[in-house]
Amino acid sequence: MKKILIAMVAILGFCSASHAWISTEPGAKVYSFRFKMNGETFEYTQTASSYDQAFERAAQTCFKHFKKGQRLNESTGLDIIDVCANPRTI
Repeated sequence: MKKILIAMVAILGFCSASHAWISTEPGAKVYSFRFKMNGETFEYTQTASSYDQAFERAAQTCFKHFKKGQRLNESTGLDIIDVCANPRTI
């Protein structure tokens, strides 16, 4: 009985350790987005398991890019949000 238990633990340990060998998420795809504002184009490429996940990261990065660390007025902030919420998928 003790040998069976040790064998089971070894097998389970091997199976869980084998997952560590995977370098990317299964089903992960590369998504590319293009954002245009005031004649400037910003392209962002992201590897993610879903479009929604990639889009969320792209929109956040887009906002940071066009904000450029500046304090924005409401109108400019809303314009940037509009641009970042409506990318062109490449």
